[in-house]
Amino acid sequence: MIKPSFPESGQIHVFYTRADQISDPCLLKQYRACLCPAEIQKADRYLKQSDRHLSLVSRALVRYLIAEVTRQDPQFLCFSTNEHGKPFLVGFPEIHFNLSHSHGAAVCALCPNAAVGVDVEDMGRHTDLSIAKRFFSSYETALVSKASGAEKRKLFFDIWTLKEAYIKAVGKGLSIPLNSFSFNANETEIRITFSDSGRADPSWQFSQWRPEPCKIIAAAVHSASPIVFKHFWCVPFVGIAPNLDHRVSSP
Repeated sequence: MIKPSFPESGQIHVFYTRADQISDPCLLKQYRACLCPAEIQKADRYLKQSDRHLSLVSRALVRYLIAEVTRQDPQFLCFSTNEHGKPFLVGFPEIHFNLSHSHGAAVCALCPNAAVGVDVEDMGRHTDLSIAKRFFSSYETALVSKASGAEKRKLFFDIWTLKEAYIKAVGKGLSIPLNSFSFNANETEIRITFSDSGRADPSWQFSQWRPEPCKIIAAAVHSASPIVFKHFWCVPFVGIAPNLDHRVSSP
């Protein structure tokens, strides 16, 4: 078990936590104590206890990671949002982060000097895969429609998470139509192609990670230089472990 460090130039660190497996009362008290009033109010507004818990752990994850790499008190970190609602860290313009959570899991990506986007999804959740016709490009829709069984579901979530990560990295929300760009999700090297030009943009770089069965994570960054994506398991205020070590257990 180690402490997180700031990513080196040319790296993105992606941290995954299973919020639904964190139940230690002392840890949860520590999480709540480090959040600002607005974050506590947001978490408390959820009707389901599981959603309140996920919101609490997710925000604590962000504060823990950034506090460790900046050597700041997590309670005093200040966040704001851009005009489209994307959060950023006030006072540390070189630190870019993004957060996603879904069905008991949360993921946070940290990157120096380049906007980053991340998405996590539970592939086991009930999903009407026919919505690909509404949100995917014609190329992506054809890929999904030609597949069958488990491969169809895998392709759908491969594309969905990549789209979400890209949109979040750009930071303009759904003002960018999801069908205005395509991914070659069934190939080894992930590329994005834009419908208006028909061209790929190699400066957009992507990574996908399956930390455990039925969970998939995508990360996106815009960089002219090659990027190395590093993946970690994390329990906020306990520590992290590289993906090689599989996970960190909460006390």
